[in-house]
Amino acid sequence: MPSLKDRVKATRHRTEDDDDDGVSALLAASLGPPAQCVVFNIPDEDETPPEEQAYYKQKREWVIGKLRALNLNVDQFVNKSNTLLFVKISAPDTVLRYEAEERRIRLRLKEVYGGALCAYSREIESKQAFDKPLDGFELFCSAQQLKIMTRFVTNQISFAKLQQEDPVPGLPIVAAYFPLHHDRMRLRLLNEWARALIKPQPLELVREYFGEKLALFFTWMGYYCTMLWIPALIGLYITIQDYNFYRDSLHLSNPYNVVFAVVIAIWSNMFSQLWKNLESSLKYKWDTLDFENLEEIRKEFKENDNTEKDTHVNEITDEVDDFYYDEGTYFPPTGRARDQLVTFTVIVIFNLIAVILFFIIWEDFALPMMRPGDVLFGGMLCGICFSVVSIVFDSILDGVAELELTGLMRYLVARENWRTFTEHEDAIIMKTFYFKILNKYFALIMIAFGVNFVDCFGGPCRCPHWQCMPVLEVVYISILTTELVWGASVAYLFPLINKYFDNLRSPNTANQGKVHLTPQEEQYEWLVPNPVIDFYKDRVYQFGYISLFGIVSPFMSFVCLISSLALQLLTKNRRPDAITAADIGSYQVVLDTLSTLSIITNAGVVGVCSFSLYFYFPTMTDVDCLWATAVLEHLLIIFKIFISSYIPEESEKAKQEWEVQQEKKLAALDNWNIKENEIEDPTPW
Repeated sequence: MPSLKDRVKATRHRTEDDDDDGVSALLAASLGPPAQCVVFNIPDEDETPPEEQAYYKQKREWVIGKLRALNLNVDQFVNKSNTLLFVKISAPDTVLRYEAEERRIRLRLKEVYGGALCAYSREIESKQAFDKPLDGFELFCSAQQLKIMTRFVTNQISFAKLQQEDPVPGLPIVAAYFPLHHDRMRLRLLNEWARALIKPQPLELVREYFGEKLALFFTWMGYYCTMLWIPALIGLYITIQDYNFYRDSLHLSNPYNVVFAVVIAIWSNMFSQLWKNLESSLKYKWDTLDFENLEEIRKEFKENDNTEKDTHVNEITDEVDDFYYDEGTYFPPTGRARDQLVTFTVIVIFNLIAVILFFIIWEDFALPMMRPGDVLFGGMLCGICFSVVSIVFDSILDGVAELELTGLMRYLVARENWRTFTEHEDAIIMKTFYFKILNKYFALIMIAFGVNFVDCFGGPCRCPHWQCMPVLEVVYISILTTELVWGASVAYLFPLINKYFDNLRSPNTANQGKVHLTPQEEQYEWLVPNPVIDFYKDRVYQFGYISLFGIVSPFMSFVCLISSLALQLLTKNRRPDAITAADIGSYQVVLDTLSTLSIITNAGVVGVCSFSLYFYFPTMTDVDCLWATAVLEHLLIIFKIFISSYIPEESEKAKQEWEVQQEKKLAALDNWNIKENEIEDPTPW
């Protein structure tokens, strides 16, 4: 094990007195090691009492002194307006090696030794057994260096508390604490990844820069876009056929709609099953199999007043648990079940309001504007209005990070006091799904299967001449288009608006004109990246629109291919923390549920809404259509079962390769008479 003497003091601490034109800062950002940035607020000397100025200075000096005591490289400078102090911190190799051995950070061995991940030790390094990372660093990749540094720095200094402490109201001591982009790697990723639209994603490079969790998302995103080409191209062909049939018969149905419904149902179920197999292969490749079993307890769980500390005896081990929170019961409400009951109650209330608003929009506004053969304006109004309701409710419950609006769901799930970070995120995903499945899809479900058969508040509210397929198509296109416009506005328009108002609030910045900024100053002005689970949600629920109702307007599958998140992460967002993850969490449950429901909705649309079956069986009655729908559903369910049995969830090939790697690693360690440290610190930094 390393000794404390191995932490050799950093030999250089740059201060605000250094003469620097910014060129060295740019060179350091490109050639130096990965770094973190702490931004301190400097109060105005004319408007702030001397004792408060002294307190800010004391806190700054305490933090900087603490960083130097940790033997970190520390550079600091004040911006031109004398309002912010930027402190850039990086770790020397000696510190990285010491901390890596202490925390059992795993590095990949060379192929000759199996290529498996192995806990770092100086003994193994002396054998020159570790492979070099792809990002050009000698031993630890960019993400690992930031993980190591962040972990032991935040153990000593609580930047979160300093960001909340504001002796001068509205002016916290620490304005921001974030990892800096490494310009050399950022430019490489821009050229080889974000702007290389037709090349395979360099996922290992992405993992070494952003960590497993983001790399897993972009693997899923690439898989989603690749798979989306299947319904997109088929849908484009069906749309052309729709136009030809409409031109000849003034009717939207054509015989190919039945085929497309079957294709969409099969595609959505294959999508889910193939992803499980791909995700399994990544678990073996990145060796995250035991991540959730070893995951650390959340700090919020430890500090929660409801958490029992050193009092509960574990029923299995008969040992006293350090921290414990009872799962409880719903009746009577106790423990976590009581907290979840509150969450479910809020979800039910919002869903009921959404349902009532749909009927009001449909009956009082949309339906009066529709006539047989003329449903365009009524359908558009219905789709747009219901999208607005959905977006408003989404914003209230799920939040809008770009507007700094935290959703109610985050607060409710926080009250449930989950033990680990993964459990907490899974709870957010599922509770959000229970709301969104009705909030997003109810209008389409009711128009397709309900309004012709149930009465609204004022009596019957059927589609004109009982023909709901034209209405459903207009509403579907309107909803999905509104969702896409809203998503683009959130991603691109809202940041510009926020920046405009920030400049209005900071007239000095607005009047400076174009000035040369250091990387720290530039990235401080960039957007704070959203949590990774937020990256999934738009695409996952977009998948729901396509899988559940893609038959209604096949062309919309083609429109959904548009995306450029990678470019935004590298050019407009601060660098996110590198976090470990084994899978996409409860989003897999969401995908499985939507793919199963797609069998019901697609078969139902064919048999209940569309006239496509009559192209094959002109003499069918309504009862015959219902029987045909039931038969089609059962055939698709049988095919789903076949897919599940034919495509295994676990990749046998990846498992065998992993086992071979482990055998070669153990053989090499035995040959060197070295024992690997068994437990790696898996904290999701």
